[in-house]
Amino acid sequence: MKLLFKPLILAAGLAALGTVAEANSLRFAESQDVASMDPHAARDDFALSLLCNVYEGLVRWNADLELEPALAESWEVISPTEWKFNLRKDVTFHNGNPFTADDVIFSYHRAGDTGSPFAGLLEPIAEVVKVDDHTVIFKIKRKYALLLNDFAGWYIMDKEFQESIGAEKPLDLMSNAGGAMQTQANGTGPFKLMERQPDVKTVLAANPDWWDERKHNLDEIVYTPITNNATRVAALLSGEVDFIRNAPPQDLERIEATPGMKVMRGPHLRTIFYGMDQQSDTLEGSGVEGNPLKSPAVRQAIAMSIDIEGIKRSIMRDNSNPVATQLAPQMPFYDASLDVRFPYDPEAAKALLAEAGYAEGFTLPITCPTGAFINDEQICQATAGMLAKIGITAQLNMVTPVQYDAGLPAGDFDFYMLGWAGLPTIDPYNIFSATVHSPTGDLGAWNPNGYSNPRVDELIILIGEETDLVKRQEMISEVVKTQRDEVGKIMLHQQFLTWGMTDKVNAIVPGDEYTRFWYYTMN
Repeated sequence: MKLLFKPLILAAGLAALGTVAEANSLRFAESQDVASMDPHAARDDFALSLLCNVYEGLVRWNADLELEPALAESWEVISPTEWKFNLRKDVTFHNGNPFTADDVIFSYHRAGDTGSPFAGLLEPIAEVVKVDDHTVIFKIKRKYALLLNDFAGWYIMDKEFQESIGAEKPLDLMSNAGGAMQTQANGTGPFKLMERQPDVKTVLAANPDWWDERKHNLDEIVYTPITNNATRVAALLSGEVDFIRNAPPQDLERIEATPGMKVMRGPHLRTIFYGMDQQSDTLEGSGVEGNPLKSPAVRQAIAMSIDIEGIKRSIMRDNSNPVATQLAPQMPFYDASLDVRFPYDPEAAKALLAEAGYAEGFTLPITCPTGAFINDEQICQATAGMLAKIGITAQLNMVTPVQYDAGLPAGDFDFYMLGWAGLPTIDPYNIFSATVHSPTGDLGAWNPNGYSNPRVDELIILIGEETDLVKRQEMISEVVKTQRDEVGKIMLHQQFLTWGMTDKVNAIVPGDEYTRFWYYTMN
């Protein structure tokens, strides 16, 4: 399958190395810890970007974000609704258990059952049939064009191991049901879990029995969550850690000016926006009757109150790209003609509020994560100040990424910041099916009580089925234009990747932000 997207990749020294002369330990820090070692517990890009080193899918994205075989060595389309996968032989999990078709079927049921965060990703699958220990047939509900793309983000687990620790179902991050997966992991990937102290340290070691050719020269990866931005940057500059993702924009010049340090940059596929409850008849705590967010005029007024260039200049330090649609310019099927924002115009915004019947404004509860997106807390605070200028009083509610990932799809938030990169599919269908489609259980899971348009819903399903590129483009552009004109989301910007590291680290900076450590080397 040929992928139509090839992002900017910054790389250095990715030479294949054989034996390692001395121990290479990559010390890595980020603003948050992974919630667990369970790859089916949450559609959390940061957690999955670390866990992709421990677990693997049937296919994977390589360094150039092109699809290639992983645990499946080949596949064929038997019919429009049947795909046969030939599984790789002689692959073992980290505990020595053999990888077989039973693990694929178990992982499908574990990740795909109703209520799982991955149910939407695996929704097109109707059944998985075992042919023999190394052959399975996926029967799908309808013609579907993106099965391989989806499989790149669905990781396979060891049936026997999961049953032995009582973790047959994904870890519930709110109740901690299935809590063994907080500290245990057993995948087939290039690195295996050696030590896990939640919120303190996670240590991965190179897997000597990995099935693939080794290109990295790392012996271990030591991950330490450091919540405070200044402390994390200080740890890098002092030599306590070797690598930090998403270095704060305000510290980039200082990092680059420090001998032995560098910043690697690249455009992110993720766009940041505000979603909101557009379906409830009332907006609790608003101080007015009804739900102002149901009005397109109110939503447009909010959009026109946000000084996105000011946010780019003062908060992002020019490390962002203002956007009008959810598709980043590097995303397949991006349509530049539609990427036109509403102008920043507080006076016009106040006029729109008056026309909608809210001349005196109202109170708007805003929920924002702390540390999920670059400078998310500062952006929300700035938004609150901008809304005040048009008569809307913001009540900010800052939550941890774990609370955010559980509360948002549950519909707990009325107005919230969200970022989406179309991962792991790297296709507009992923964005639309998760954040634009009317909530139906499997679809629209990240659009609770949100934007809803029957024509858009119809188009999204067709986009998932269509293989003709011209027809796909027409339908995708219609969805983008319709939602933009109806202000389904309040769009902000595209994030830029800014990774700080020492000169001895040779890394790649792919547009999906995944840390594929099997491509890293250290001098």
